[in-house]
Amino acid sequence: MKAAKLSWLEIDLSAIRYNISAVQELIGDGCRVLAVIKSDAYGHGILQIARAAVEGGAWGFCVSNVEEARRLRREGIEVPILHLNSGPTQQAGQIIRLQLIQTLCDREMAKALSRAASRAGSEVEVHMKIDTGMGRLGIAPEETEAFAAEVAALPGLRLTAVFSHLATAEEPDSSYALSQLERFQDCLHRLTSSLPGLKAHIANSAAAVRFPQMRFDFVRVGLLVYGVPPIAEDTASPQVQPALTWRTQVAFVKKIAAGASVSYGRTWRAPASTTLAVLPVGYADGYPRSLSNRGWVLFRGRLRPVVGTVCMNHMMIDVGNETGVCPGEEVVLIGSQGGEQITVNRLAQWAQTINHEILARLGGHLPRTYLN
Repeated sequence: MKAAKLSWLEIDLSAIRYNISAVQELIGDGCRVLAVIKSDAYGHGILQIARAAVEGGAWGFCVSNVEEARRLRREGIEVPILHLNSGPTQQAGQIIRLQLIQTLCDREMAKALSRAASRAGSEVEVHMKIDTGMGRLGIAPEETEAFAAEVAALPGLRLTAVFSHLATAEEPDSSYALSQLERFQDCLHRLTSSLPGLKAHIANSAAAVRFPQMRFDFVRVGLLVYGVPPIAEDTASPQVQPALTWRTQVAFVKKIAAGASVSYGRTWRAPASTTLAVLPVGYADGYPRSLSNRGWVLFRGRLRPVVGTVCMNHMMIDVGNETGVCPGEEVVLIGSQGGEQITVNRLAQWAQTINHEILARLGGHLPRTYLN
């Protein structure tokens, strides 16, 4: 371990390959995996994850911006890439050059793509997004037929699929998700009468697990790719393998007396004399400040509490009566040590947030080590 590596991520690429194959086995041969690798593959590193996902059998990828797609194409990754955002129109030419599948729910973007495709003497594949209840991007269900007809009339556009996004797939009450599915199926039925062969997708990781009827031609899976069950303790999820371990090391050790306060705001005081280990990681690295006085880490194979306010670049843990604690000893923030494990879902529960946010917070400056 290099001395400068104070906090780092280890990514198991064999877990990524395994997880893709596990999802494919779950959804069956008639459905394909679109691996969601936006936001630097949820903090795992987009290029390495993309290669491993292709090796695991992913049909294509979902990205959130054109720059992510450009990085993939620059590295020779040629599988289909769905650009999930609808614009801006100034990117139409880049979308054509990168041979992306473009999300379409805006007439101005449709026209811009048509013009760019005509200039390039080519065509662009588009997936029309329908807003069935997310309230974000998408064409209103009652407008889908008219919009599809307009798209079909524009040169250079090839409408191959429609999709939607679920607002409550992870929640125990499935009624809203099923109502979204009903609206989506109604739109799909009306569209396929004039556009035979039109493909469809609506399921994210949670829906792919919970609702077999939502496994149309594709599933868009993010969390499952990285080995994070979309719903904690859900026994229906495939047995995916966590790909990420977040490690750091003790930077400084100090003994404090009973009653001594720790960190900003003096939010924690030692109930008895104890030993603190200062870790060189904080909220600037993606460790949530909300875990002040409520988070846990693994040290010497045991759970140890985070005490005091998490700082920008440091945090403190109480190691109690452990002897011989010294700088350089390893601490696990996410992952396994000894017989204990801190999962992404467990950390999210302590932080009172969602698993997606824990992963998305991971700073790009954190060094990554890739294991095969």
